[in-house]
Amino acid sequence: MKMILSRGERERLIQIEPNSLGYEVTLEGRRHLVSGTIGAKTAVLIDQRPIEASVRREGDEVVVQLFGLAYSFRTRDARAPKLDRRGRGADLSRGELHAPMPGLVIEVLAQVGDEVDAGHPLVIVEAMKMQNALVAPLSGTITRIAVKPGVPVDSGQLLVTVTPGGP
Repeated sequence: MKMILSRGERERLIQIEPNSLGYEVTLEGRRHLVSGTIGAKTAVLIDQRPIEASVRREGDEVVVQLFGLAYSFRTRDARAPKLDRRGRGADLSRGELHAPMPGLVIEVLAQVGDEVDAGHPLVIVEAMKMQNALVAPLSGTITRIAVKPGVPVDSGQLLVTVTPGGP
């Protein structure tokens, strides 16, 4: 899978391919072998060196904390340039949660009418053998759930709508 990571005005193409030991990740033309566990506390081996980091979603960004420094990235599927044309704040102000990449919905953790805080996990999507908890982009009330468990989703597909307000 090819993804684009954006930080400031700079975009980086990253390619992630599963292999028998984990993943082969190519970033800016350099290949790395990555294996381990990914979640709230991430412990991985990158080219056989142990790395500890944390990865979390904040709105439409992914924040990677590594060696005491935080790096924020926007992500999008390289095959879906339409995501970049959408206004960055538009989804946040409308409270729409979109799939960041193609995958399979494993679990829906909320129901229409639930009040949630920004950052509250709403949907678990499996992509490339990893389960990703996708979170509420803002605080408010769930007004629409557009997916069900077991349903495949495309990059950019609407998953959940949160109406601003609430907690």
